[in-house]
Parts: sequence; C-alpha cells; structure tokens
Amino acid sequence: MDCNTATLSEIEDLLRRFRFKEVLSDDTSSKTIWLLGTIATTNVASVDDEPPVPGQNAAIVVLERLAFSPQTIAKAGCSLDSVLLATGERNDVYAWATGDARVAALKPDVRIALTYPATQKHIDKHRRQQRKWVCETPELYAKVTKPFIDSQPASRIQWVYNILSKQVESEHILFEDPDPERGFVIVPDLKWDATNMDNMYLVAIVHRHDLRSLRDLTNSHLPLLYNLRSKAVVAAQKYGVSSDQLRLYIHYQPSYYHLHVHITNVLLEGKGMLAGRAHLLDSVIDNISNIASDYYQRATIPYVLGSSDELWSHWAAHQNTSSDEPTTIST
Repeated sequence: MDCNTATLSEIEDLLRRFRFKEVLSDDTSSKTIWLLGTIATTNVASVDDEPPVPGQNAAIVVLERLAFSPQTIAKAGCSLDSVLLATGERNDVYAWATGDARVAALKPDVRIALTYPATQKHIDKHRRQQRKWVCETPELYAKVTKPFIDSQPASRIQWVYNILSKQVESEHILFEDPDPERGFVIVPDLKWDATNMDNMYLVAIVHRHDLRSLRDLTNSHLPLLYNLRSKAVVAAQKYGVSSDQLRLYIHYQPSYYHLHVHITNVLLEGKGMLAGRAHLLDSVIDNISNIASDYYQRATIPYVLGSSDELWSHWAAHQNTSSDEPTTIST
C-alpha cells in the first residue's frame, strides 16, 4: 500500500466514525457547510452521546460542493439518461428540476475536509459569529496584536514546518526556491480541487521563520517579494493560467502567523479577497518601494475579526481597560 492509499484509507476510517453533533455555520455562496461532531472509537453505526471535547474527540467536517469541470465534461461527455429527479416544474419552453444527475463526469461532487482532533480555536473559527471592525494603528499593534502573535506556540504552525521540511506533501510542491532568505515553496491550497482551472488556488510559503505577517515586511524583503511574484507566474503556467490571469495577495490578519502569499485565478471570487483582509502583493511592493521602506510599521491597517476570535478577546480587553484614551475599535 503506497502513502496516498494509506492516507485515503485513514481518512475514510475517520469519516465513517464521525458522529454529527451540530452545524457550526454555512455559506450558501460557496455551497459549504461546517459540521461539529466527534470521532467514535469504532465505525459501527450507533448513537454516540459523548459530547465533543476540544483537543480530544472533537472533529470538524467541512462539506463543499465542487464546481463543474468543463474540461472533464468535454472529454467524457454528459449523458443524462440515468437522471433521478425529486422536484420539477415547467412553464412554456422553460423547465427546471432538482435531483441526482448520476453523471460520472460530475463526480466527485463534494470536497470533504476534516480537522481532528479539533481545538477550541478551530471550533470558534468556524462557528457563526458577529463580525467586528478594527482599525489597528502602529501603537495598537504594539500593545495588542504583537503580544498576541508572540504568545502563539510554535506547535500551531508545525504543519507549515512539515511542508517546508518536506515531511509531508512533498509530492504536491509545484515550485521551490531553497534560498533561506528569498526562498519559498508553492503548493496547491487545500481549498482547491486541482481540477477546475478557473478556481486555481495556490499558496506560497516562505522559508524564513522570522516573517509572521504583513507588519514584518520592509524594503529588506523586496528581493523575496519580487522573486515570489515572478515564480508564481511559472507555477501557475503549469495549469495553463497566464500572468495576466493571476491575483496575488496577503491576508491580514492571516489564518496562521507564518508569511504566505495566496495565488489565485482572477476568475475565483471569495470572502478571502474582500477589503479588510486581502492586500494585493503588487500594492504591498509598491507601498514599500515608493512610499516608505517601513510602510507597514507606520500604517494603520483596518480588518475584520469574528467575535469568537481569540485576537478579538485581546482587543475587547484592551478597550475595557483603556477608556481614558481614544479607541479605534469599531463594533
């Protein structure tokens, strides 16, 4: 049994032992739903009354409807002779229905992601919550955000180090520059099914461990950023996506504190590209090159946090203890 087969078997076993407890949230635009449950000790179908315990038996399953692949359908055809409909209507020349198309070219039709064991941070991240708007000045970054980042244990991004050291996912690396100062790896993002080129989604992870977020970037890092921008074009061309079809951006706040750049097809749209989180790489380079070498140490950066986000609790605590100074937190 090869590594991929063994991994698939392991994932199937965990999913068969998943016991659903609640819906954390859903997103109709991306046709995605987040489920909280537990992983039972056996895969025998039974009612499991054990509550999810973060860090132990808790598990999060994400179900996402996959986009159609024009390339696959064009190659395999699309016969509908086995279609099974559940509801339907017709008006003059127009008809519509819902059901199961039962078309091989449309399979697989769902992407499944699993986090196990899921921590409380994982659960809070995906639970439906209020959104808070923050305007982070350099002073507030030093008082609130940076201490929070500094407190994060290295174990939270061990999976990143595993990719960089090729302990895992080495077969998925599309490009690598091993230079310790200006190098990085480019891999397909886990959110992409690697079949529909219109939804191409790659991520570049830098080798440097001292760059954690946008705030750390200065003119000394321009060689890294220029190198990454040019090599992203090379990686994307492997999927037939040209340089004028690319969108490169950095999240702030990021989902993990190790500098990485998102590389997507311009046709792909999603919440991760909204104002208040995504900073275009071209703009980042221009700000540092032409406005100020320490632009991101001097700038006020607005962003959105969830009310259950661990960082938001630090902002709220600061707001409660600093009533004597003007707040830049908008709720």
